[in-house]
Amino acid sequence: MKIDILFAIMAVQEVVFFAPIARRLMEEEGLKVAFLTFHEAGDDILDKEGIPYFSLHKLKRSSPAASINASDIGKQLGVDTDHLVFHEMHTSGRKKSALISKAANYSSIFDKIMQDNDIGCIVQELGGFIAPLTLYYVARKNNVNHVFIEPAMFRKRVVFTLNRLYADITDTDERDLEMSDELSQLLNEYMTKKTVVIPKKDRHFFQDMTFRRLFSSDNFRRLGRKLFHKYVLGREEEYNWIMRYINMHVIKAFRRKLLSGYYTQPQEGEKYVYYPFHVPLDVQLTARCPEFFDQETLVGKIAGSLPQGYMLYIKEHPAAIGGHSLSKLKDALARHGNIRLIHPGKNSYDIIRNAACIITVNSKVGVEAIMQGKPVVVLGKTFYRGKGVTIDVEDINDVSKAISEAIGLRPDMEKSRHFLNRAFKWSYKGELYENSPENVDYFYGSLKSFLSKSGLIANNARVLEGVAK
Repeated sequence: MKIDILFAIMAVQEVVFFAPIARRLMEEEGLKVAFLTFHEAGDDILDKEGIPYFSLHKLKRSSPAASINASDIGKQLGVDTDHLVFHEMHTSGRKKSALISKAANYSSIFDKIMQDNDIGCIVQELGGFIAPLTLYYVARKNNVNHVFIEPAMFRKRVVFTLNRLYADITDTDERDLEMSDELSQLLNEYMTKKTVVIPKKDRHFFQDMTFRRLFSSDNFRRLGRKLFHKYVLGREEEYNWIMRYINMHVIKAFRRKLLSGYYTQPQEGEKYVYYPFHVPLDVQLTARCPEFFDQETLVGKIAGSLPQGYMLYIKEHPAAIGGHSLSKLKDALARHGNIRLIHPGKNSYDIIRNAACIITVNSKVGVEAIMQGKPVVVLGKTFYRGKGVTIDVEDINDVSKAISEAIGLRPDMEKSRHFLNRAFKWSYKGELYENSPENVDYFYGSLKSFLSKSGLIANNARVLEGVAK
């Protein structure tokens, strides 16, 4: 079967969002579109829409499990096997051997889909679990183009990445670098309202991890839906570790309660460097920068590298309060007298504003610091590394030197504005899983524009060249 675009979706909300976009691509552009589903409840929606799909869980039940060892799956896909299973191992708590078998089985199913069908490109949201990562590497092995989607730094905008796991700013037209009214408005809004970018799909995570949040009606609705699909309808979905998720949320709430005595506020006049904690199980760490996964040990290394008289301010990510190892965090605070754990309710804008510099792996707080004209030390892979607006650390042992350099630096605001303009023009209008007609229309136009500019669709027909290298 010829398929110009194969949407890979993990949850029902993704089917609801992408189905009308797929329909328009089929009807307005004459493209052949299909879905690869990982949530059987979403199959019903596609049946009603008349959109063809491959149901992973149905295929899994009808296909023999692949028998392959760890070295074979790594060699076949050209990656370290640990990379494929790292995120899911820490999220699900399942044994590594079982997850390697899962990756091998999925790889076999994906291989057959790509070999039996003429697929132009695969489109999916960026994710660190076995399903999205294995699909990406199997696409690369089969020379099938692949597009990752992720939220951009700027409100209601997204980034598309072709045939790469790491997103980076593509070249922009130097003749078209005048700052747009929209970007000027967004920057002004940030500076005046101290707002941060919170994609709609993640807003329910950005609440303090109190017992009120734990027992919220929203959480009970989600739990009820999962229980109904799994035990009443007998439907499979990709992320269905119900007891694991319940335990994790309960533990987070207890950790948040126990950490109350360690939280503090910034001290007026105190000199400090700011390290914002990343979400512990976020794809930005687990898939893109796993070498910095142990952030509690990392902050100890940073604290020991500070110049005399400086404190290290650390703060939990608002979407992961209570998500860090309590014992490791308490140990870091006890070992290093120059660390302050800032209360999670404190606005990062104000912490950035008064910091001597910001140090980060690849957090979007780094871009906020660039907006405010603050020096930024970058440890990991990120789209703002190597753009002339940060101090980039190649070896963690050089972090002390980098911090000392950053503290005495006055960033070039002209360079910073130039970078922000490039980053904005690299992004596209639209937000994932925001189903208003206006946003769906923006997203449809942005996806179509990106696919066209990338040579994946043209003149209502797929372009066969430019496949993954």
